[in-house]
Amino acid sequence: MSPPALPSFPKVATAVAVTLTLAAVTAFGTAPLREVDLPPVQTIIERVAIAPSAQGVEATPAPLQHYTRSERLRRGETLVSLLDRLGATDVDFQKFVAADRQARKLMQLQAGRTVNALIDEAGRMQALHYRYANLDSESDEPSQPTGRVTIRRSDDGFVASDEPIVLEREVATAVAEIRTSLFAAIDAAGIPEAVATRIADILDGEVDFNRDLRRGDLLRVVYEAIREADSLDPPTIGRILALEFTIDGTRHEAVWFDREDSGHGEYFSFDGRSLRKAFLQHPVEFSRISSGFSSARMHPILKYTREHKGVDFAAPIGTKVRSSGDGVVEFIGQQRGYGNLVEVRHRNGISTLYAHLKAFASGLSKGAKVVQGAVIGYVGTTGWSTGPHLHYEFKVNGEHVNPLLVALPPAAPLDAAERGEFIARTAGLRTRLAQAGSVVRLARFE
Repeated sequence: MSPPALPSFPKVATAVAVTLTLAAVTAFGTAPLREVDLPPVQTIIERVAIAPSAQGVEATPAPLQHYTRSERLRRGETLVSLLDRLGATDVDFQKFVAADRQARKLMQLQAGRTVNALIDEAGRMQALHYRYANLDSESDEPSQPTGRVTIRRSDDGFVASDEPIVLEREVATAVAEIRTSLFAAIDAAGIPEAVATRIADILDGEVDFNRDLRRGDLLRVVYEAIREADSLDPPTIGRILALEFTIDGTRHEAVWFDREDSGHGEYFSFDGRSLRKAFLQHPVEFSRISSGFSSARMHPILKYTREHKGVDFAAPIGTKVRSSGDGVVEFIGQQRGYGNLVEVRHRNGISTLYAHLKAFASGLSKGAKVVQGAVIGYVGTTGWSTGPHLHYEFKVNGEHVNPLLVALPPAAPLDAAERGEFIARTAGLRTRLAQAGSVVRLARFE
């Protein structure tokens, strides 16, 4: 008898699947369900304020907050980059500055100057202040007529105006001991370099700062420092009020005194002797003589011997050139080997000439009056010149003379009435010099 036939594999698999499915359904169906306890129902009532706009009335917008910013201008700064640093995104302000004659002074951005601005939280400029003019460091007035442009936002746009520059003055006393040079001593003592330049001007003709100084010479000085109020700008050095310079055992003194009869001040020694000369021997800020007055000098370009009818002062390009005396501009322009040239006519048949200039002072023209020390140009190397320097000539009745040796009359001495006033007003400065220590001491802003 043959064995019974086994069921086929597909049929067995199908039966197993059905059995498992029924078992799962049975398990699911028999799982107990548990009711969840729900919280009791509560009714909450709140009062909600209806916004005015929902009632047909427009809401008044809250005023924008304002903030102040001060930034010092960087080298190569533009109006766009400045506004970006200030956080002002005001196209209307930029358009106004470009279109308004007064506001365009803001385009004269000078590195180191401070800009003060009032800006709202939307980035709109509300007000801006910028000093475009240089400080008059030797002015006796507490402020200058103009020199600061102010731009303010109004209901109709912007308004630009010039405003006075309010100055703050401080008085400093300092001591410096010579080791190598005046400038090195000034720097070692922490005194601004401009002080050395002004001292060289005051003692012009009395001291040769290239040859006379000795190691151990002592300088005591009282000077003014001036700055614009509420500004981040560093102070500008003002007038030297008094100095005492002991050089190789010889004491040189100077004190500033306003002479009522002349309407301006000048420097005197403490015994009342005027230090003012009719002409400056050095029309360039502290420099060195590169070529002297000579009847026979080998010309560096022409390569033959000829007269050198002046004195050459070597100085960096752009150094200020000053009129050596009061006078009138006789010529301004170019002349062959002289390059850019200014000639000034003085009293008593005297004239002075300034050559190889890079540029002339702004606004200078033929016939303009100049006073001693006024800037008339800037050192350059125009014309027949091998390097930056000032060529300076001094003529008396048309004849060239050596400007370093010419004898000039002294200024008028103090009269009896002035002498009493002089002693009373300069006594404090003399005491301050005598008490000066080795540490710079700053007075309060006055």
